[in-house]
Amino acid sequence: MPYELPPEPSAERRARITRWASFAFAAVLTIIVTYLGYIGYEGSRQLTDAPGPSASCRTPAALGWDYEAINYDAGRDAALADESDPENCVGRGATAGDEIRGPGGVGIAAWYVPAGDGGDPSGPTVVLAHGWGSNKSNMLARAELLHPHYHLVLLDFRNHGQSQPAATTQGVREAGDLRAVLDWLLAEKGAERVAVFGVSMGGASALRHGATDHRVDVLVIESTHATLASAIESRLERAGYPLAVPGAWAAMLGALFRTGEDVTVADPIRSIERLDGRPLLLISGGGDTSIGADDAAAMLAAAEAAGSPVELHVCPDAEHAQSFTACAEEYPDWVLGFLERHLDGS
Repeated sequence: MPYELPPEPSAERRARITRWASFAFAAVLTIIVTYLGYIGYEGSRQLTDAPGPSASCRTPAALGWDYEAINYDAGRDAALADESDPENCVGRGATAGDEIRGPGGVGIAAWYVPAGDGGDPSGPTVVLAHGWGSNKSNMLARAELLHPHYHLVLLDFRNHGQSQPAATTQGVREAGDLRAVLDWLLAEKGAERVAVFGVSMGGASALRHGATDHRVDVLVIESTHATLASAIESRLERAGYPLAVPGAWAAMLGALFRTGEDVTVADPIRSIERLDGRPLLLISGGGDTSIGADDAAAMLAAAEAAGSPVELHVCPDAEHAQSFTACAEEYPDWVLGFLERHLDGS
């Protein structure tokens, strides 16, 4: 009868350790995949449909300005004046019609405001493009700065304000919304010199569109990320989520599945390289944790390398899209001085 040797203690211990290590690795991998799946699902949901969008419904009439409603029934604007809190309105006015359509046939609403000093409609015009979760009413404070001298157009991107609902694509299809409004502006008003002033996502949309449309003469970009990945990473880190880098890519992959669009193609730093020497003003907040800490400097370097006249102004204490108030004394000089030099042709 053969004699079986007892199992070697060290070999049995190694086998146990291997089994437990394999189990632990599989468990950790499952947790990471589940976590990134959640980030991809929830992050992409928010990217394509901003949670808690602005309910502001002020119109230019609140500032005593005459204005023209573009692609919606202006008759319903009168009711907005009765809202008890114009920054938190129950209604937003009439929804856009189908005369001005962005990609996919989405109706886009806008306002046209003649310059305070009069002048021919072909004179210098500034188009104001709001950020993610905002709307054209939120751009009225900046419009006040520009109104005395410039004709203005304020638009609602798709899925915002009075424009028709459709998935937000962080500047990809929004660039087409902007193009549709510019087509209207040039056809109806004959504007000969046009600047686009974009904040946050509006800046990304302006740059993506401006990179291929030379009807845009000048760009003013505020609180805009260099890449969407850097913006998502910053937001995840600020919220305390781990694995911000793969989390950002999971969210963008989720957005691809939801919309069919690669949202990274609207990364501003890529658009800046194609401006062909057109002037660019960058405004950034030193306390902005919604974009990457080095994003403004990276875009400045990209514009310089591309040969575009570029200025960068940093408001040290400003948070995201708050330079207008945090640097109230300097901000008008930054914007108006730049436009006087590059848009007015003086």
